[in-house]
Amino acid sequence: PRECARLMGYPDTCKIEVSDTQAPRQFGNSVAVPVDTALAKQVMAALQHPGIPRADAARPASLGR
Repeated sequence: PRECARLMGYPDTCKIEVSDTQAPRQFGNSVAVPVDTALAKQVMAALQHPGIPRADAARPASLGR
């Protein structure tokens, strides 16, 4: 279970309070912590500066480059 937690970005201090068979399932159903953190930073930046396009923002395929 600890390996599953590490792969998903959880720190070693994260308490695993379920069985060894349930822990991998629950970690597998979670959103990876680094992904969640990056998404939250992008949302905060968009909220603080609405209407300003970001250079690193993903573009829809229909817009091209």
